[in-house]
Amino acid sequence: MLVRYYHDDLRKVMVEHLGSLEILRVDAASLEKVLCDFFVKNNIPWQNLVSLLMDSCAVMRGSKTGLETRIHQHCPNLLDVDGDSCHHIHNAAKKFSEGFDGYLERLFSDLQVDHQWSPDQVMYLKEVAMILNLPVSSPQRGFVNHRWLSAYDASMATHAMMPAYQVLYYGFLSTADKELYKEPLESIFTKHNVNQTARARVEVVQDKLAKKGMTPQGRERKKRICQKLWHEETTTVLQLSLYKGVLAILKDYVMIFQGSQTLVHKLHDRQLELFLACLACFVKAEHITKLSPRALRELVLEDHMLLPSKDVYVGQEADTFRSQNPKHALLVPFLASVRKAYITTAVYLQKKLPLNSPTLIALSALDPLLRGHSQAALQLKRLSAMLNHLLPEDQDLSRELVQFSVDLTLPRYKEGDGMVDWWGHVFHQPGKYPALSALAKCCLSIFHGPGVESSFSLMNEIIDQRSGNMNVETFNAIQTAKYVLQSRGQTAVQMFERSDVKFGESLGESFFLQDVVNDGPSPEEEVVHPERPDPGEAEEVYHSDVEAHGIALDDDLPHITLTTHPGGRLQSKRSSWLSKA
Repeated sequence: MLVRYYHDDLRKVMVEHLGSLEILRVDAASLEKVLCDFFVKNNIPWQNLVSLLMDSCAVMRGSKTGLETRIHQHCPNLLDVDGDSCHHIHNAAKKFSEGFDGYLERLFSDLQVDHQWSPDQVMYLKEVAMILNLPVSSPQRGFVNHRWLSAYDASMATHAMMPAYQVLYYGFLSTADKELYKEPLESIFTKHNVNQTARARVEVVQDKLAKKGMTPQGRERKKRICQKLWHEETTTVLQLSLYKGVLAILKDYVMIFQGSQTLVHKLHDRQLELFLACLACFVKAEHITKLSPRALRELVLEDHMLLPSKDVYVGQEADTFRSQNPKHALLVPFLASVRKAYITTAVYLQKKLPLNSPTLIALSALDPLLRGHSQAALQLKRLSAMLNHLLPEDQDLSRELVQFSVDLTLPRYKEGDGMVDWWGHVFHQPGKYPALSALAKCCLSIFHGPGVESSFSLMNEIIDQRSGNMNVETFNAIQTAKYVLQSRGQTAVQMFERSDVKFGESLGESFFLQDVVNDGPSPEEEVVHPERPDPGEAEEVYHSDVEAHGIALDDDLPHITLTTHPGGRLQSKRSSWLSKA
């Protein structure tokens, strides 16, 4: 579990590790009980919770018995910001590929496996790419089905390396196929200006690979790869062109919201833009450009609204092929699959994206560019109604919004500036905007990207083969420390350095840590080797008599720093952090 909040002293939004819990049975009821016990144990009030961000599986966000529905019983005013939109976009990419039966995905996987355990083949591939003057990309780091839109990354890399793959796998073709594709191979050499010496070297590489011993599975895999690189080259190029063009639209959205920057005010607009961009690929613009978010949510696609096949977006290379070969036998089934993929993806996005969410629309009013507009003030009032329980009761928010809209003392904001930094100027005007500041801090703390995914990367740095039996308590402590350091941009030495700590008091002398750093001879002083003492000084031996100073050393020193509260109760700093969550 991660927590996000605005830190007044640092003037930034912090993401920290709230806790890691061991769960034996994963269902909504068990998760609810574990969370309730955690909140009670750490004295965290439920009303401090602004929103939850989870993936959209039934256990987490089921409308009847999901975890989020159950949490609403404890926190009725919880903001509904929907699930993680980046997960929705990744799943939309999967929906798009279903229209082509995973044709390219299987090619990506075969290329990856075929090079994964063959370092010599990887070396030859890079050599061929250099001969053809192509950017070198190893398929070992290509396609991973569960990773964010990795099909797009693999498409880009495979398209760039397509000539190198064709030249390399030409050596695995049968004798008859080599004769059949000899002329296309020569065309590749001519296009990339490969001289005779380099061509001779390529033939040597092809002969060496052809003589390699292969398992039956390896032979079948190479046969599948050769089929798509040579026998079905046109189909492969057409689909690569489509993936490069369409998945780039989805990739742009994920790249924006998977970062650490606070962009909760952009969620509604970006999701609306994404959905319209996907529709515009195959729907006539006049049927969608003037529709409201609610109308887009309820839109039913009909045949007369769709673009003709010759105008549907298919990527640059596929579009050129379509215009030059309008009656090609492969074009009709390809365009039919494209239309099917578009419709399936659009229906999925229409169902999953909260295009008409009142919460996300209201959060858009946090954008400083909208300050001074009457609709922005109206949406901020609606936000205050949703979070009224977290705002000071004795303050007049309406009056603050009137003043805020025309305040000339606030700095100007340009597109691309840090929104959190700008709002920091509002927060640090004593007594001027107390209610508005409380509202904005709550909204800035809302998660809007796959933050938990990054914790898995940190987890891999902690749990490995040697520490696989680590208990949850130890892992929890390490994760908490890592996130605290990461959120502050400091190392442990920087964060816990104390210039007021004295050393050597038991020896009858004291010095500060800074003295240790600055200790040492100046350039003018003579340096005496420790094994060769100055003969002019008498030899002395220094002893540390601990008992003489009345100090007893404890072998079991505590490792928890405690702070004293006014009521006399001691509490660990860890607990105090959680109480503020």
